[in-house]
Amino acid sequence: MTSKRRNLSPSPETAAAAAAFLDTQEITTTDCRRCGTEIHGINGRYSCGNCGFVNHWSEGHNVLPSGEDDLLT
Repeated sequence: MTSKRRNLSPSPETAAAAAAFLDTQEITTTDCRRCGTEIHGINGRYSCGNCGFVNHWSEGHNVLPSGEDDLLT
């Protein structure tokens, strides 16, 4: 059986858009409210792999895009 090799490299436009998006993201750190483990998140949104704690989406540092905005990207 022969498998066809796929090109997984993004287009220059896609790569530029991804880089611009990532420039606005901030890795943040806190202690888990449930078990105390140090956890890391993005823009104040956290989930703990140790105990399963997840903070509410509204506790983040910025506004999330609407569903309509998300479909446009």
